[in-house]
Amino acid sequence: MITAFVRVLKDETGLLWHDFVNYDSKKETGYVALTNNGGASFMNPLLQLLFSNNYFRNAVYQIPTEHDGADSVALTLQRIFCVLQTSDSAVGIAELTKYLVWKSLDVSQSHDLLEFTRVLQHKLQSRTKNTPVDGTFQHLFAGKHKRYIKCTHVDYESSQEETFFDVQLEIKDPEGRALRTLQESFKAYVAPQKMDGDKKYDAGEVHGLQDAHKGTVFLEFPPVLHVHLKRSEYNLQKDKQVEIDDQLEFPVRLDLAPYLDESADKTVDWNYQLHGVLVHSGKPPKGNFFAFIKPHAESKWYKFDDDRVIPVTEREVLKSGTDSSTNAHMLVYVRESKEGDILAPITQADTPTHLKSLLQKEQKDHAQKTKEMEETEIHLTTKIITEETFRAYQGFDLALFDDETMPPSDLPTFRVAKEQRFLDFKSTLARDLGYQPEQIRLRPLLAPVDRPRSAVPEDDQTLTMEALRDTTMASSTQDLKLYLEVLDPVHEAQAVESEERQIMIMVKYFNVSDQTLSGIGHFWVKEGQRVADLVPLINTRMKFAKGRRLNIYEELSPGNIVPMDPTDTFAETELLDGDIICFAIRFSAEELANLGRQRLYLDPVSFYEFLTNRVLIQFKPRHTNMAKIIEFGIPMSKKLTYSQMAHLVGERLHHDPAKLRFTNSEQGDPHQVICRQGTVADMIESPDNDAINKILFYELLDLPVNGIETGRKVKITWTGAHNREDGTYSFLMPKTASIQDVIDKLMQLSTFITFSKNSTRKIKLFTFHDGQIEKQFSGEELLINVADLENLHATELKTVTTQYDPVAMLKMLQFVKKLSVDGTNYPTWLKTVESILGMTTGKVNLLTSPDQTIGCAEDLIIKQAIAASVDDALVLTVVEAESGMEAFDKIQKHWNSRSKQVIIMKEILQTRFKICDATADIGSHFQVIKNLAGKLFKSGFELTKESFIGLFFHLSLPRLDIPPFVNISRRIDARPGGAATISNEQLVQLARTELENFRQNRKITCCEPHTHPTRQCPPSGTIADDELHKSKRRRHC
Repeated sequence: MITAFVRVLKDETGLLWHDFVNYDSKKETGYVALTNNGGASFMNPLLQLLFSNNYFRNAVYQIPTEHDGADSVALTLQRIFCVLQTSDSAVGIAELTKYLVWKSLDVSQSHDLLEFTRVLQHKLQSRTKNTPVDGTFQHLFAGKHKRYIKCTHVDYESSQEETFFDVQLEIKDPEGRALRTLQESFKAYVAPQKMDGDKKYDAGEVHGLQDAHKGTVFLEFPPVLHVHLKRSEYNLQKDKQVEIDDQLEFPVRLDLAPYLDESADKTVDWNYQLHGVLVHSGKPPKGNFFAFIKPHAESKWYKFDDDRVIPVTEREVLKSGTDSSTNAHMLVYVRESKEGDILAPITQADTPTHLKSLLQKEQKDHAQKTKEMEETEIHLTTKIITEETFRAYQGFDLALFDDETMPPSDLPTFRVAKEQRFLDFKSTLARDLGYQPEQIRLRPLLAPVDRPRSAVPEDDQTLTMEALRDTTMASSTQDLKLYLEVLDPVHEAQAVESEERQIMIMVKYFNVSDQTLSGIGHFWVKEGQRVADLVPLINTRMKFAKGRRLNIYEELSPGNIVPMDPTDTFAETELLDGDIICFAIRFSAEELANLGRQRLYLDPVSFYEFLTNRVLIQFKPRHTNMAKIIEFGIPMSKKLTYSQMAHLVGERLHHDPAKLRFTNSEQGDPHQVICRQGTVADMIESPDNDAINKILFYELLDLPVNGIETGRKVKITWTGAHNREDGTYSFLMPKTASIQDVIDKLMQLSTFITFSKNSTRKIKLFTFHDGQIEKQFSGEELLINVADLENLHATELKTVTTQYDPVAMLKMLQFVKKLSVDGTNYPTWLKTVESILGMTTGKVNLLTSPDQTIGCAEDLIIKQAIAASVDDALVLTVVEAESGMEAFDKIQKHWNSRSKQVIIMKEILQTRFKICDATADIGSHFQVIKNLAGKLFKSGFELTKESFIGLFFHLSLPRLDIPPFVNISRRIDARPGGAATISNEQLVQLARTELENFRQNRKITCCEPHTHPTRQCPPSGTIADDELHKSKRRRHC
C-alpha cells in the first residue's frame, strides 16, 4: 500500500509557476514599472505611489506648465505620469528625474524619504498658487493635531493646534522596547507623558508648579494619510544615525477614531484602507526599495519592483511588516468614504493637450533615432567630392571630413544599401547630378591619405558598396568617400594612343591678395614631363598673361608644404594619381614688401600653417541681460595672441577691444576668466583630456581690461515676488565704490526689476549661502572690504509691520528638518530658522545679533517659528517660555548641555584601566569613572546614574578575553539574578579580587604591544558571546 500526502495550492496571482521570460507587465497587470534611474533608490516606488493616487495625478495635470522649462518640477511630474499612463513597457526616466530631484529640489542623495516627500509637496504647493488647483494638495494630505499640557489637580490647560502633512510614528517605546503593531505606535504617539517630581509644570502665578500631562492628539485626519515609520535613531557611541529593522505589523483596515481628541467630529467615517506600502529589502546602505500598491478598491495588490510589475497576495503585502528581510518605511492609507473619489479612473482626456503634443514629439524623435540606428546596420553613408566642392573648399586635402576645430565640408551625401551593386549606384548618382553614367568615373579616397588613387573597376558586375568600402577604407565604420571625375573625351583619346603613363594631379591656387586657397580642378601629366611644363597649362586655365611666372608647391601633410623644383620630371617627384600641388604667382621683391605691409600671408607655406592652426571660435555674451545679444563665429589661428583675438572680436562688435573680457567654457557654460597672456590655443584646450572647447564668452566692460585691478566685478541675483529668482546682473565697479553705489547701479542697469504695490522702492542687498542669508548690507560698506561680490542677492526692502503672514511662515517651516532632542542638527536648524525669520520680518540674524531690537510682534513670530520647528519633546519647553527670545535661550542652553554631554561621554569611553601598571589601583580607577559620570549627570543626562557608572566602569576594563577580567562576567552571570543584583561596590571588589589573583599568579611584562578585542556590554550586564571578537584595539602597556 502506498500513502501519498498532497498539498493543493490555489494560484491566486496566476504567476506561481511563471518563469518571467518575456514577461509583459502591461499585458498582465495594466501597469508598467520605472527602471532604476541612478538617483535615490526610494524615488521610483514613491513616484509609483503618487501616480496611483488618481486625485493627486489629476491635480498635477491641471497645473499650467505650457511655458515651463525642462527643470520645472510640475512639468517633470506631468511627463512621468503621462508616460506611465501611456507606455507599454518599463519607463526609463533618468533624464527627467535629474531635474526633479537633484537640480530643482536641491536635495542630495543623503536626504531621506521623508525630506524628499516634504520638499516635493512644498514645491508643488508653491507652484499651484493662483492656479485652478490652488489648495488641492493641502486638502488631500493635510490634517490637524493639537499639542497640549493639562494639569492633573487644577483646571488649567495650555494647547496649540497645528497642521501636519504626514505622521511620523515610532517603532520603539520610550524604554526602547519594540512596538508590535501600527495601532500600538499610534497609541504611543497620543499617549500622555507625566510631568511630576522635578518636571512639574509651571502653571503661572495662580497655580504655580503642578503635576500635569503633556501630549498630542489628532483633531482631523486627511483623506490620504502618509505614515512614515521612524527607522533610524541616533547611536551615542557611533555618533551617527543607525537603521532600526524591528518588525511592525500593520492592518489593511485601520480605525483612527481612537486617536482623535474628544472635540473631534465623530460623525465622520475615520476608517481607512491600506492603499500602498513602500518597502526596503536588504541591509542599509545597500538593498532595494519597492512598492506594494492596490490601485483601487476592487483590484489586486501589485508589486512595483524595478522594471517589473507583478500581482501579489494580500498576505505577501502584510508579510513585509513582519518578515526579517524587509522593512516597511512608508504606509499610505485612504479614507474609506473618500476612496471612490481619490482613486477614480483617469482617462486620456484628462491629460493636458500641450503635454500630449510634447510627448508625441519626443516619441517621434526617439522613433526616428531608433530607425536611423537600425538603418545604419544595413546602410552606409557615401560622400561625393566633385569639381564644384573642390573649388569651394579651402584647406588641406580635397575636403574636410572629421575635424574638431572646423565644421565638415558640405558634400553630396547618400545613404546606400550595403548590398547595392556599385554599377547601379553609379547610374543613380550620374542621373542625380546631371550626367550620363559613361561621362563620369568614381575614384575612392584611399585611407589613410584620402587621395583618389585609382578608379573603381567596372568589369566586376557583382561588386557591392559594402565590399568597395571595406577594400578602400581603414575601418568598416567609416563613410565611403568617392571623387567624381568628369571624363574629358580629348584626354581619353590621347591616353589610348600614348604608351607613357599619365598621372592625374589635383591643383590648388593660393591667391595672395584675396588670401584664399581654392581648387581649380585636375590636370593629366606624363611621367617624362617636367614640373615647369605645367605652368603654361595653369596660365591658360586661369587666363593669366602668357609667361606669368608661378611658384609650385607639393602638399604632403598639413605641416609639410614643400616647394617643387621646376626642372624635375614628374617621375622624379614620385607623384601618384590624386596627389595635390599648389601654385602661387611669383611677385617681385617690391610687390612682396607692399603685400607684407598689409599683414597678408605671402606664400602657401605660411597660409597652410594658418589653415593647420585654424579653429572656428563661437563667441557668446556671458550675460544674457545685454540690450542686444549677439552670437557669432570667427575662424582664426590658434597661434593668435589675446590682443589679436580681441581686435577681431572688437571689429565684429564695434566695441573697444581694450574693454572686452573673455571667459572660457566648460561643458558649454562659462568657466574661468581668460588671462590676457598666451594664445588662442591656450584658451580653448582643456587641460584634462585635450578636448577643445570652441566656445568663448565675452563681456562688454565699462573699464579697460588692464584697469580691472582697480575695479571689482559684481554679480547680483534679483529675487522678486514670491521669492522667485527673476534675473542675474553683472557689472564692474571701482574698488572705492560702496554697496549703495552698487544698488544705484543696479537700479539704472536693469529694466526687469519690479516692485510691489505701495513699495518703498528700496533695495536690500545680502549674501546667500547654503539656503541661508549670511549677511545683509547697510549700504555704507566699501567694496574693497567685501570678500565675495559674485554671490550677491537683492530683493525689495519691505517695511516691517505687525501684519506679517504667519501662514506663509508656517508653510516654509513645515519643510525644515526639526531640531532633534540630541541637538546634532542645531547649527543647520538655527541658520534655517533665522533665514525664514529674516524673510518674514525683514531682519537678518534676528536670534543671534546682540544689537537687534525685537518688538512684541516679532517676539511672537520667533516663538511660533521655534515651536513649529523643534522636536515634539521640545515643544512644551517653547510653549512654557514667556517670550520668543526666552524660548530660544532655553533651546540654546539645552543644546549646549547636550554638546557637553557628548564630550564627557567620549572622555569616559576613552578612559581605560592600565593593567600593565603594577601601581594602578582599581579603586582609584573606579573613582575616576565615577567623577566623570557625575559631570555627565550634572549636565542633565536623564538616565539612572548608579547603573551607568557600573556600565562605564566595566567597559573601561581591558583584555576581557583573558584573565583576570574574563572571570568578572562569568562570576556576574553565576550570581542569582545576574547583573541586576550586583552593586557598583561589589563590582569594584570583584575586579580588585580578580586583579590581585592575576598579579600573584603571573608576571606581567610591559614592553610589548598586544592586540585586544573590545567587549561591549549592554546596560543589563549580560555579555553576548558573538560580540567578543567584533572589534580589536591595539593597546600598549
